This record gives sequence, C-alpha cells and structure tokens, in this order.
Amino acid sequence: MGRLAKLLFVRVVRVNASPHRVASGVAVGVWLGVFPTFGLAGPAAYALAWIFRFNKAGALAGAAIMNPLTSPLFWAASAMLGAAFTGTEWHAIYGLVRNEKYVWAFSRTTYAYLLGNLIIATATAALCYAGAFAAVRAREKRRRAKRERAAAAPPTSEH
Repeated sequence: MGRLAKLLFVRVVRVNASPHRVASGVAVGVWLGVFPTFGLAGPAAYALAWIFRFNKAGALAGAAIMNPLTSPLFWAASAMLGAAFTGTEWHAIYGLVRNEKYVWAFSRTTYAYLLGNLIIATATAALCYAGAFAAVRAREKRRRAKRERAAAAPPTSEH
C-alpha cells in the first residue's frame, strides 16, 4: 500500500502541469474522498478534473485518501465536530455512520455527521491543496536549478 501511494505521489508531482492544476485535482479528489460519496469519489473526482481541466491523476490520488485505514479517523472526527456544533452525542453519530444506517434515515444525527464531515472534508482538501502545490512548485524549482547548472557547466571534451 505504501509503495502504491509513493508511486501515485511521484506520478502526480512529475506531471508537466501547473502547480495550481495539480493541487486543484488533488483537492477535488480529497474533498470527494472524505465526503460520503458512497464509492463514487474516484469517478466523480476524475469527471470534475476533466471538466475543470485539473490534473486527473491528482484527483484520483486524492480520492484514495478515504481507505480502510483512514475511514474510521475521518468518521470519528466528523462525528465529534458535528456533535460539537449540534449538541448531539458523538458516540451516537459515530455508531450510526459506522453501521451505514445514515444512508437510509435523515435525522438530527445524520445532519450532525454531514455538517462535521463537510467541515472536515473542506479543511482536509485545503491542506492537501497547499501540500500538493508546494510539492509541485518545489519539484519545478529543483528541475529549473538542475537545468541552469547544466547550461552553465563548461562543455566536456571526450578526446
């Protein structure tokens, strides 16, 4: 899993696209990955990236943020934040989400979860945008410096 994540990261960062396009693709994917899209985060992120001309690989990589390892963390954070805003017991929200019953019944508990999740998804997407933007910009800077060093180096003679 770690190797796949590293491969996706390298592919996204190495793309010859602007830092904004790559970071926007990542942010769209992350937002849709964290928000309850019921398994449609990847295709929806790809479609939005295509429509808005964001980086599609970044969108797919961002959508992969929600996985079996991270899901309970996002669910718990969303439940706690939603409970804080609505005065609902966070254990009830987390239990509802964990059992996936929130799909069928819209209640105050579902509202609390969605409110917390909206805030968590937006904040996570913003952080990932900033991180991806910085990573792509740093890679561009390293590539530019390498090209400048190569251009400034005296030609070598092989005779």
